[in-house]
Amino acid sequence: MPSGSCGAYTAGLMALSVALCPKADELSDEEMEALKKVRPQFYEFRDWFVGEFGGVSCAAVLLKLFGWTYHLNDDKEREELDQLRKKLGFDCGVVTGKTAVKLAKMLPR
Repeated sequence: MPSGSCGAYTAGLMALSVALCPKADELSDEEMEALKKVRPQFYEFRDWFVGEFGGVSCAAVLLKLFGWTYHLNDDKEREELDQLRKKLGFDCGVVTGKTAVKLAKMLPR
């Protein structure tokens, strides 16, 4: 079974961090308070992602999208997944696209 977080989820967390979090290596009391104020946005993103894709792991997303969890480092299973993607007409790009739209709405302008 694939392990680890979905790449789209991980990238979303990084984008939120870059946009919202203090940049200092050692945070002052004021920066710690600022960090506490943006924490709900991280929870909002996580809750949305789980609701949309069934979880934050690669395995959960594959299960939600394709009904099966594939070992992507196994040539046979990766080929099966590629065939299913072609048959269904979508792939993990659906996840990255929806995630990008969500983040565009969440990030400050």
